[in-house]
Amino acid sequence: MKPLEDVLREIGEAIEVVRLSKCESAASLLEMAELELRMKVHNVSEVELTVFCRELEQRYRRNGMTRNGGNVVELRPAQARAVRTRSL
Repeated sequence: MKPLEDVLREIGEAIEVVRLSKCESAASLLEMAELELRMKVHNVSEVELTVFCRELEQRYRRNGMTRNGGNVVELRPAQARAVRTRSL
């Protein structure tokens, strides 16, 4: 059986290939699988992830930012800029 780290590496490569093929739904599903496996590898519970996400949301709001899909949009500057976020 392959260690989960090897599987994670392969999923990361698959995500890139799928995105290049313009299959965003499939890429999103692979990203969800990747997140679950990373949580398993690092012993992160769903409760911990939920608390972490809520904290990030609060920080974004305090700093004048909002989410737009997988991007964070900074609202303060005259010209908003999107920054791609990475998973765990």
